[in-house]
Amino acid sequence: MIQNKRFFYTALVYFSLLVGVIALQPVHAARMEQQSVTKVLNLMEGDWYDANGNRVLEIGGGYINGCRVLAAYDFAGASLHGMGRFEILESTGTRNLYLEWDIRHSNKDSIKLNDHQMLHRTAEPPFNESIAGIHLGMTSAEVTAIHGTPPQTGDLRPYVNTYGWYYPNLRIAVTFDADTVDRILLLKGSRAVLERSGLNCGNTPYEFAQAYQMKHVPHINDDDRYFDRGNHAIGGEEHLSFGNRMEFMLSKYWNRGHSKACFCKCKGEIFVLCYQCEFRMHKMTQIFPEFLAADAYICTAVLLYVIIGLRKMVS
Repeated sequence: MIQNKRFFYTALVYFSLLVGVIALQPVHAARMEQQSVTKVLNLMEGDWYDANGNRVLEIGGGYINGCRVLAAYDFAGASLHGMGRFEILESTGTRNLYLEWDIRHSNKDSIKLNDHQMLHRTAEPPFNESIAGIHLGMTSAEVTAIHGTPPQTGDLRPYVNTYGWYYPNLRIAVTFDADTVDRILLLKGSRAVLERSGLNCGNTPYEFAQAYQMKHVPHINDDDRYFDRGNHAIGGEEHLSFGNRMEFMLSKYWNRGHSKACFCKCKGEIFVLCYQCEFRMHKMTQIFPEFLAADAYICTAVLLYVIIGLRKMVS
């Protein structure tokens, strides 16, 4: 047992040193092939609006806002959900735009501009469910207009292990992505309900499955560490996931679990998917000093490192 612990902690030390070395290495931008750039620009073609109805981006014909796209760099993710840097030519010179796109060919399509502004094809994208008047895609200003300034912001522990806003009188936590609501968490004891179905923490998993025509009944237990791995689609590209004692989360994400990464297979290709941002992780096969080897993966979007397959080398 002692030898196993020593082996594990030694591995962690070596990996920490490895991460530090990697972080110090110079990073060179990867210019994307024109075919890939054109494909992404075609996916994003059209007008994109902010929450106030202002047209912020006009994409089409290899141009963004009337400026020619000279090149693009560092694409990450898949073609329908990815991110990258686009270099455009303005009258005053070149400019970089950082875009993260989520194209589902629906009215929920979005582009995040420069990591702080969320844009949609319409000024007010529709929503399916809401809790206490809050729905996915709502801005922080709109949430404040309904419920006032939240008593607690930032790290919301011990109420819930996340960062965002917490309203203790409602027992509701809200998180944001680019100033728009991406998750609403309803904690045990809250009187708030999902306003379309009228369900809340007092209802049974079977009632949720019936109301939203879920493929499977959510599995719930009373372990504080437990969180249902399944995200259950409820329509309108919105999802519910359930925690201990029937606490639940309404989110726009199709897959969130305990694991930080998982293996996926698509068209015969095996890759690792980061649960935190849903992008593919880049493989770095590394040999640790003396006796360890591992396949290390890095998510360049959130700088998340994961060790998969830590093993003892055979001499």
